[in-house]
Amino acid sequence: MRSGINFRSAGVFTCTALIALALGACDKAPLLAPTNSTISLSANTRTLPLGGSTEVSAYVIEQAGTPVQNGTTVRFTTNLGRVDPVEVETRNGQATTMFFAGDASGVAEIRAISGAAGSGASTGTGGTTPGGTTPAGSTAGNVVQITIGAAAVETVTISTNPSTISANGGTVDVVAVVTGTGARAVSGVAVTFSADRGTLSSTTAVTDASGQARVQLTTNADTTVTATAGGKTTTTGAKVTAQPGPSVALTCTSSTSSNCSTLNVGDVAVFTAARGTTTSNIRTATLDFGDGTSVDLGNLSGSTTAAHQYTQAGTYSVRLNATDVNGEATTSTVIVIVQEAATVVLNLNAPTTRRIDATATVTGCTPQRYDWNFGTDAETPTLTTTGNSASAIYNNGGTKTVTVTVRCTDGRTTQTSSQRTLQTTP
Repeated sequence: MRSGINFRSAGVFTCTALIALALGACDKAPLLAPTNSTISLSANTRTLPLGGSTEVSAYVIEQAGTPVQNGTTVRFTTNLGRVDPVEVETRNGQATTMFFAGDASGVAEIRAISGAAGSGASTGTGGTTPGGTTPAGSTAGNVVQITIGAAAVETVTISTNPSTISANGGTVDVVAVVTGTGARAVSGVAVTFSADRGTLSSTTAVTDASGQARVQLTTNADTTVTATAGGKTTTTGAKVTAQPGPSVALTCTSSTSSNCSTLNVGDVAVFTAARGTTTSNIRTATLDFGDGTSVDLGNLSGSTTAAHQYTQAGTYSVRLNATDVNGEATTSTVIVIVQEAATVVLNLNAPTTRRIDATATVTGCTPQRYDWNFGTDAETPTLTTTGNSASAIYNNGGTKTVTVTVRCTDGRTTQTSSQRTLQTTP
């Protein structure tokens, strides 16, 4: 009677008769993919930094298009880095291992083999998953390539912040950005920096997860910085321009003064602030009015005005404080003298029918002289005195207008008029 055991071409229990008779036992050979099966290999990423890792999956399909039997052994190999585990059994046609890049740059070629599947040359296009879709990251046949470290570099760009420094010297940040295929950031790659002037904080730096490597440059002259990674050099270097230190200008005008050297309480002063030409760009500017108040003027990209009213007499030091993009500071100052407003009160008295006595009382300034105008009917129409009183004799009666202009020792003037009626008959 024949045994009911069914022998397949691969993965069966095999025993030699002699060993079976001698030992009464047999070994289990690995279950391998049937003839004419195909393997498609995929990886979660095709670019890795030094020391990086990624999952690699093999999809094993029989000739009929169905997944191989669960437990089919797939062996993974690589020419760079390592895979772990090396042998993996399938489940639903898929076997997955981990690839570890190691510390050498290059292109790793990972291969999957099971029986006759994958043992030949890599030809054709990548296979499909059991669901019928092409696996993400699959390559032709049973091979997938992963670019490691510097080998993944496609482009290197460089920039500085800020792009200007003071002619007195300064420090800027230098940033190189390293990208690979599809503008993907390449991390863990050494970047070499060079500058035609000045001093770099380091000539090398390693890119971070964003593909950026950073150093600092200290210089006091126009400087060009370049960067190299993976044999690729920046096509255009980053230019740092040296500029004179910052300078600002501050002026002031009002309705009563062209330079605000002397103002009255309540006058509105208009300040004009501007950045000096051919100087470094301003980052921040503040106008301090000297009375405990101030205003932010921003970066002074253009001439800027600010109005301010002083409510108390005093001498005020108005300062325009500015800091440029390189951190250097500068100041421009205007002195503003604010005084009480000069006023005059005029009192008229008529002791006789043809005479007017005028007295001027001044507040807010020290009078220097008094200019009187008694009108054309007065025997002496105009008169100038250093005292605050004057008199006039009129030829006729009627209403008389008297005007006095007081000139103060500080240059200000104040004026007022008053009227008095004289008898029309003697």
